[in-house]
Amino acid sequence: MSLRHAILGIVEWQPMHGYQIKQVLEEGISAFWPVKLAAIYPSLRRLEAEGLVDHRTEKSGEGRPDRKVYEITGAGREELARWRRLPPDGTTQSRVPLYLKLLFARPENLEDAVHWIDKEIELTRGRAEALRAELHDPRAFSTYFVRFMRESGLAHSELQVELLQELRARLRERIETAQRTRQES
Repeated sequence: MSLRHAILGIVEWQPMHGYQIKQVLEEGISAFWPVKLAAIYPSLRRLEAEGLVDHRTEKSGEGRPDRKVYEITGAGREELARWRRLPPDGTTQSRVPLYLKLLFARPENLEDAVHWIDKEIELTRGRAEALRAELHDPRAFSTYFVRFMRESGLAHSELQVELLQELRARLRERIETAQRTRQES
């Protein structure tokens, strides 16, 4: 998925201004597809230059700047339809900084690594709790697919916590074995 197609899909649902698009991306898509929010406005400008979206200016109110409300064009609908027919490319691009740090951790960093893992467990549990709360709110879902994505995100988060706990246990065991070996020497 590309940001451009996400934006086209959003403004196909209904015309929106940039901040609304940002909210939909943050609340609906970022749970399974990380989005660089700083890229939204440049993407909107490119989509408009390509004739895939258009905008109208809407008054915002007293003392506030006018807003551009974006909507999909006929060419944008054709591009979105073309993209929908294509199979997903099957690649995953998730980047987990913890994994990179663990890959290059040295024996003297193992205690630090345990703390890194604990922090990741805490963050992942927080994401899981937020998703669990959304699953109990029937107003949080506009479609079956949004609910499915939240359920999938929750399952992934719960599995991630289990795997991280297992990794922490193995690492603790390794640290303790190394300490016993040093004491016996």
